[in-house]
Amino acid sequence: MRPDAKTWLLILLVAVFLGLFLFYPLGNVFKSALWESTGPTLHYVRNILAKETVRNGLTNALWLAVTTTIISSILSIPLGYFHAKTDFWGKRLLGAGILMPLILPPFVGALGLKQILGPYGVLNAALVGLGLMDKAGAVDWFRTYPFVGVVILQSLHLFPILYLNVVAGMANVDPSLEDAARSVGAGPWRVFFRVTFPLILPAYFAGAVIVFIWALTDLGTPLMFNFREVIAVQIFDRVSEPSSPEANALVVVLLALVVVLFWGARKTFGRKAFGMMSVATRTGEPERLGRGATVGVWLLFGAVILLAIVPHISVILYSLKTQWQSTVLPAGLTLEHHRAALAHRWTLPSIRNSVLYSLGAVAINAFLAVWIGYVLVRKRFVGRGLLDAAVMLPLALPGIVLAFGYLNCFADWGDWFVASGLWGENYLYPQANPVVLLVVAYAVRRLPYMVRSAVAGFQQTSRTLEEAAQSVGAGPVRTLWRITVPLIAANLAAGAMLTFAFCMLEVSDSLILAQDDAFNPVTRTIFRIYSSEYAITGEAVASALGVWAMVFLAATLLGASILMGKRLGAIFRA
Repeated sequence: MRPDAKTWLLILLVAVFLGLFLFYPLGNVFKSALWESTGPTLHYVRNILAKETVRNGLTNALWLAVTTTIISSILSIPLGYFHAKTDFWGKRLLGAGILMPLILPPFVGALGLKQILGPYGVLNAALVGLGLMDKAGAVDWFRTYPFVGVVILQSLHLFPILYLNVVAGMANVDPSLEDAARSVGAGPWRVFFRVTFPLILPAYFAGAVIVFIWALTDLGTPLMFNFREVIAVQIFDRVSEPSSPEANALVVVLLALVVVLFWGARKTFGRKAFGMMSVATRTGEPERLGRGATVGVWLLFGAVILLAIVPHISVILYSLKTQWQSTVLPAGLTLEHHRAALAHRWTLPSIRNSVLYSLGAVAINAFLAVWIGYVLVRKRFVGRGLLDAAVMLPLALPGIVLAFGYLNCFADWGDWFVASGLWGENYLYPQANPVVLLVVAYAVRRLPYMVRSAVAGFQQTSRTLEEAAQSVGAGPVRTLWRITVPLIAANLAAGAMLTFAFCMLEVSDSLILAQDDAFNPVTRTIFRIYSSEYAITGEAVASALGVWAMVFLAATLLGASILMGKRLGAIFRA
């Protein structure tokens, strides 16, 4: 169905929103970095790349991303295979357990890992207890090997995203193709590597690119490790000079790196991918595992889940400890740190701020996602693919890049609103009041989640009821809101829950755009408490706040998983 005038108007409104709050900030960054009074220039980019610290930052970030993606693949592919291709007792329970790492933001997990790898931590205590280390020679693994710590946390947090995509990809493989390979003598390994994996390559790539970009541009985790030799932290260190051409050149370098790597990998994977005549000619019957194989799968899933939740357990114990130095477990437990966290002068205001910012972002995205999903699924028009790509771009866009762009380009707008008497203060200048920028930044970053949820709902809803409503005189808008939206309410609720949760725990936008403690989101409060107070007390109180964030996100993901089921993985696709 071709769009009518009202639909074109809606498409125009979406284009204006994306143009103003996505492409305009990015364009401003490029203009500052690549343009001077005499015309285009690469002078600032060359100056940045000439610095050894920047080159090291780029190299370290690339190695972080590559290593994290490889480890995430090693963890997720076997688990995804057994979940999709076999049936065994406890399958649902283990599948839910694999999602547990998503409930702990990596930068909070760093608090737990520090207690494990620090000089008086669990690892050294265990090694001393086993006689493998002298207590006087204890190593500060946390500070000595920050690269390893960041990789561990990122891999354990991100592999479920890749796992969800692998499971979804394998569910769409036509089992008759695998049966044909077996019928000519191919063994299990050969079938997987020559048939199954090539067919799931698009789904694997969709998840792997998210993991890679997330690890490449992660800000919070390296900051908690004080690992400043990565490009995201180097950009963060230049927040005080957002209009500096060299600072913007560094942002451009990071964005260019993401684009080149993304399209290069896409082209490479595209050449090697294979297609099917259809999604599946029949439903594949999962192989029922015997008792021995079930035990083996349980051991595999259990080992990965246990490894993945070690930071979670450590954060929980650290938030409850009385004393915990040079012992494997705390000497005692107390709720004092939780009481201190809830009583802290920043805590309740930051929770209130985060809730308001996140609700604002959800409201914006819910309205946009319904219309975007509607036109993408129900309409056919020139530029449909371009609109879909533009909407999904924030999923592959580093948050730190967008936040830096906002710092650059909206302060003058706010001054104009103040001078015209429309606003009492500059709401587009982070040092004055970052509320508007934070809400919009959250909305833009998480818009893909809502859109993909809405698209999934529209695709699963027959047009018959819509046509019936229109046949008795209901217009397209009335039909959409009175008939279709109630039918896709579960999808929209799942997308809204994920949007709200990830906005509440957003790191890059929060650390960069909130520069006054009065406007702190909860993630910046955790970082501020950790970094600005007496080390032991601050870390324990920050851990307590992290536990509350963990509980909140766990409940949200559980609700979204119940509502979306196997379709949850489609939300994490670039």
